[in-house]
Amino acid sequence: MSANPGADAGAGVSAGVSAGASERDMASARRDEITEAAAGVFLRYGFKKASMDDLARAARISRQGLYLHFRTKDALFEAVLVQLVAQLRAAAVAAIDRDDLEPEDRLVGAFEAFCGYAVSSVASESFNELMETATSVGGPLVREAETEFVRGIAGLLTRTGVAETWAPAGIPPEELANHLYATSSGLKHLRTPPEEYRARMRTAVRIVRAGGPGAGSGLGSGSAA
Repeated sequence: MSANPGADAGAGVSAGVSAGASERDMASARRDEITEAAAGVFLRYGFKKASMDDLARAARISRQGLYLHFRTKDALFEAVLVQLVAQLRAAAVAAIDRDDLEPEDRLVGAFEAFCGYAVSSVASESFNELMETATSVGGPLVREAETEFVRGIAGLLTRTGVAETWAPAGIPPEELANHLYATSSGLKHLRTPPEEYRARMRTAVRIVRAGGPGAGSGLGSGSAA
């Protein structure tokens, strides 16, 4: 018998807690692996054509095992969407904060980071259906991410002096940012190839940066603030 039963009991509880935490970490890591694998399947086939068998095979797990983690295809798609949106938001913020680049490159880079992924990754035949499913399953999440992104673009236009040149025309930075986002959305839905998307977004950014009635003052020419 131990000389210190209380210590033994405490150690047992601690070990049990650690084991439980480890199991939860492993389960979480496995869900992340399944989600990452599923993203590729959805991007390739779209939501409707992707089967649970396809998704299980990509994750190297049995169909029954997949159901233990995600009870429905909708639930798995939502998890994929949450993961993807988080990655896109982080990438967009990083691009906007690149103060080592000129404003034009920061703006184009931000749109490529946030929107270009869809252009380069989604098979054309499944694009519209996949976007509709994303809106249906994760509408609030998608709209929140879009709003945050447009706000970030508006902030960059303000900090670099571009927005000020449009003030005499009564056009606020949020409207300029929304205009650029609408251009990007249109190019996505036209299934524009990545190189063309980049070129057209650069043109749209240059038009906005050329400025409104106040452009002659030299504002917006490009402090990389």
